[in-house]
Amino acid sequence: MNQISTPDPWSEPIAQSLRSYDEPLLRRVAGKLCKPRGHWPVDVLVDRCLETLANPAALDRRLKELEAASRQALALIGHSRQPRWPVGSLVEMLTALGHADGLASVQTLLESGMLFPVLSGKIRLRQFEHWLGQSAAPMVEAPPAITQRILHEPLSMSGPAPLALTGPVHEADGLEWPLRLAALWQQLVAAPLRRTQQRDYFKRDLDRLRGDSLLSAAPSDALAELPDPGLFTAALALATGLVEDRAGDLCAAAFSPPWNAGLPALLPELFAALPRLAGWNAAHGWEPSAGPGNPYPAANLLALLILAQLPDGRWLKPAALEEWLLAHHPYWRTAAVRDDAGNQRRKSNDKKPPAESTGIAAFLLGIAYPLRLLQACKDPGGGWAVRLSPLGRWVLGIADRPPEAPTSSQSLLVQPNLEVLAYRQGLTPELIVKLSRFATWRTLGAACTLQLEPHSVYRALEMGETHGSIVQALERHSMKPTPAPVLEALKTWSNKRERISVFPAAVLLEFASPAELNEALARGLPAVRLTDRLAAVASESQIDYKHFRLTGTRDYCLAPEPCATVEADGVTLSIDLARSDLLLETELQRFAESTNGPSAPGRRGYRLTPASLSTARAQGLTLATLASWFEQRTGLPLAPAARLLFSGAECPPAELRRQLVLHVATPALADGLLQWPATAALIQARLGPTALSVAESDAPHLRQRLQEIGVQIMHEEG
Repeated sequence: MNQISTPDPWSEPIAQSLRSYDEPLLRRVAGKLCKPRGHWPVDVLVDRCLETLANPAALDRRLKELEAASRQALALIGHSRQPRWPVGSLVEMLTALGHADGLASVQTLLESGMLFPVLSGKIRLRQFEHWLGQSAAPMVEAPPAITQRILHEPLSMSGPAPLALTGPVHEADGLEWPLRLAALWQQLVAAPLRRTQQRDYFKRDLDRLRGDSLLSAAPSDALAELPDPGLFTAALALATGLVEDRAGDLCAAAFSPPWNAGLPALLPELFAALPRLAGWNAAHGWEPSAGPGNPYPAANLLALLILAQLPDGRWLKPAALEEWLLAHHPYWRTAAVRDDAGNQRRKSNDKKPPAESTGIAAFLLGIAYPLRLLQACKDPGGGWAVRLSPLGRWVLGIADRPPEAPTSSQSLLVQPNLEVLAYRQGLTPELIVKLSRFATWRTLGAACTLQLEPHSVYRALEMGETHGSIVQALERHSMKPTPAPVLEALKTWSNKRERISVFPAAVLLEFASPAELNEALARGLPAVRLTDRLAAVASESQIDYKHFRLTGTRDYCLAPEPCATVEADGVTLSIDLARSDLLLETELQRFAESTNGPSAPGRRGYRLTPASLSTARAQGLTLATLASWFEQRTGLPLAPAARLLFSGAECPPAELRRQLVLHVATPALADGLLQWPATAALIQARLGPTALSVAESDAPHLRQRLQEIGVQIMHEEG
């Protein structure tokens, strides 16, 4: 039987990169990669390059032709499981390995077709030197087909002296950060996070991440304190794709397939996302404005690779790795100098972090250990020493296969009060995803607690779960039968959610008031009441229109028609009922309140209030969405008063100052006072054509200056 080969997902990106090269550059790269014997057309050259990269034998020959530094650069990328790296980070790692010119090795890989530039937009490359020199933060990528074949390349890292310890070995279950990611995902389903244009969080969301009892608490199995764990969770979720940035709003996305394939499949995805963390590092926590340079991904990978070279049964202290990085990593090596006594200190004019702030201990004990990449053991002094775990060796590409994962067991205890206890010994990423859909996380620990609630069950039903699948998940993983009150509650909530009437075709009728709808039903209108003013009729032929006065019909395939008028206060809306449609009232209920007062015939009033807009923001309404609604429904931009009520909490604090106002006779006199240096320094601002703001302390000086030129001031005493 012929097998259908799976297409390489990297073929098209590599082909696009090659086609972005100018023809002379492409021929130079192809000459080293596929070694053409004739003057082939450009498209043929691209195809031959792809064939070479897909040919293991030819690829091995090209790799052997490279210098040791270039092969080590590819090996570093392969060990990280992250195919895309900043050029600066690769140069830092090569420099730490003892190669004086790491940039030359990166350029050699580009010229050899083993590394490809990450380009934005349609850019034509003529020379790699020009691209590397002109780009602010150039990125390169290497397909796994290349990097996985070079993992055996020795890195020749002379690390610290290892320790021989005989104490008990500690190893985490690897579920701490997956649990926190699931808890964050659950929260973002209800209300997204919002970020500024500078990629920082608004203060309310920043406080939310730092104060959340689940996300900001210290991990139960971490061996060191981690700065801003809630913000690390958000950065990791964004790097893995579990959270999406939608025009500044961080929203929950779908769980990736590795979540349903077990912990050994999920941990490589989380590990590969660590170099892509933005705005957070283990040394200082949340630093969204730290600048373009980021030495921490390179330092973290180097520390793990030093641990990979340890002999069996040997350990290293994080402090020893810290000293090694200080001495070898160019970022910290050049950021510190020695004083006369030989002690390390910072350069006085250096704005980089302190030389001892590599954060490697926090990374190893607070991130890598909870991810089950490391094992830990205490030294005679009571400090922690670490080494790679069997799972960590496989994730880094040192071992050929992962250790066998434990089989799933009954790990849930469902209680009659709708609380669910989840013991971590039997949890799996797949079960974490399932629980996150229909139950709310309350605590994370050795025994996690969740709560079954109506809104959590509704959320699961909206995501495709059913009453049967929820009950099946609980009974499959529970240590005891599901209590009857829990089954009854799940059935009740599911019935409310699934109690839907389906009309293959219907006519929607909107009445001006509930009384008119009641009168129509009393006359015999064969309709089903939907709301207090809406009713549905299964067939238009059943309606006797002579009993009704039609005010308008709507084509909902067209754009919404402007039907609202903004009053002078900017927050009161007057709705023209003859032009409104059935969707308008539902839209208004999101952010406005009914005035319930007398209004003109055929019109209804709504008002935007601080309370209604606060509720709308909590439910995910953005300022851009509100402004778009105003343009569609009123034909005008969002009123300044409405904008103030919506985003006033995010504005800088206002300042109320006591000042004097100087009124002059003519605008020309005001212009002269602002221009003459003797008086310009005494005037704070121009308030109008003939009005100027003056501080009380400057009034005597201003009076004196004006008297010098014959201008008198009349001061009203108040």
